[in-house]
Amino acid sequence: MKNKSNLLQHIQAIITNLIFLSIGILFFIRYESVWIALYVLTVISLTLLGLSQLWTFIKGRKTKSINDYFPMLSSFGFAIFIFVLPMNFFKFVHFVIGWYILINAIIGFINFIVYRRDSLSGASWIFIRSCIDTAFGLALILSPREKLWILSIFAGCYFIFTSLVGVSETIKDMLPDTTKNKVRRHLTISAPVLLAAMIPQRFFFSIKEMIKQNKIQVTSDSSHDAVSDLEVFIYLKESGPESLGHVDICFENKIYSYGCHDPLNRELFGTLGDGVLIVAERNGFIQNAIDGDKKTIIGYKICLTDDQKAIIRNRLNSLMTRTVPWKCKAQLAKENNEDQSLCIDYASRVYKSCNSTMYKFTQGKYKTYFVFSTNCVLIADYLIRTPELDLIKISGIVTPGSYISFLNQEYHREKGIVKTIEIYQEKN
Repeated sequence: MKNKSNLLQHIQAIITNLIFLSIGILFFIRYESVWIALYVLTVISLTLLGLSQLWTFIKGRKTKSINDYFPMLSSFGFAIFIFVLPMNFFKFVHFVIGWYILINAIIGFINFIVYRRDSLSGASWIFIRSCIDTAFGLALILSPREKLWILSIFAGCYFIFTSLVGVSETIKDMLPDTTKNKVRRHLTISAPVLLAAMIPQRFFFSIKEMIKQNKIQVTSDSSHDAVSDLEVFIYLKESGPESLGHVDICFENKIYSYGCHDPLNRELFGTLGDGVLIVAERNGFIQNAIDGDKKTIIGYKICLTDDQKAIIRNRLNSLMTRTVPWKCKAQLAKENNEDQSLCIDYASRVYKSCNSTMYKFTQGKYKTYFVFSTNCVLIADYLIRTPELDLIKISGIVTPGSYISFLNQEYHREKGIVKTIEIYQEKN
């Protein structure tokens, strides 16, 4: 059954990538037709979305605020706007894609600084790629809007490249494991980082709605959980930077949480700074996130073999050799017999609420935290997304959203690695 299911997935992947390849070719030979089709689909989709939101409002019983009407009015308004003035649609696409590429270029330049600061390999390539993205983004933003062929060339190249790498990735999955591991790094492509980053927030609102409708059960107490070999925790919040999601790994009842937790060494609104690894007792750490930080947490429980446990232990030992103990404000205040109540940063709150130790990295990757590259997911990747374990099969740049998508699929898949899902939230 599993082999049959995998074969169907491979066939679907190949068909999808062939469709992408066809679209990419059409952008070069009949780009006007492609954009007209995209325009029609956008108008239809926005209209259907507006109607769906309207139906939700009609059958809803609670009193609505003005803010609740905004998504529906936006859908209808934009659909009417581009239907009456279709040329504005093409100008809009030109502008948005150009700025999207430029934002990714800026992220790339910051990532280049991180790599240079921590003496990591690949910094030169990141810089070159960011320069290319800058030139491309500015060309799209500043070029005449009526010259749609410029955008069509970019779109065609993107679809063709994506489809070819996608076919290669599918072929790789169909190869024996010995060959698969050799080509893994060369045949991967990721979804756009900014798009994948939005998945946790959408998932949060989906869970929130299911909780309201009593479709899923939640708990506010983690102390009664059955202990699992390995757990992947995804933390969600409704707004702010934490709405992008956060990933922690729990192994043998200890949480390993990585982030930009030193308030004295932060830049760019807390998205860049010294990387701090928190090692804490599972239940206390989870309870603090529920009660103290008001987060919704999804816990994915995974069973391991003895060999897989040994691999993770070895990787943890190797990781910890590059760390030195770090003391947060609350710990320093306690050692100096000072008032800890004034220490309200995240690391101090964790230290005061649960048994935890904290570390900083002395060299290499993880020394500097950057939300769009060396982020919380890297520790999870290092520990469990490795060919030796064959657990987490996600390609390319990985975000909390990527983990949510993959782990949910595994939970619903026959013989998937995820055996149980627990959802934690403070009681209202």
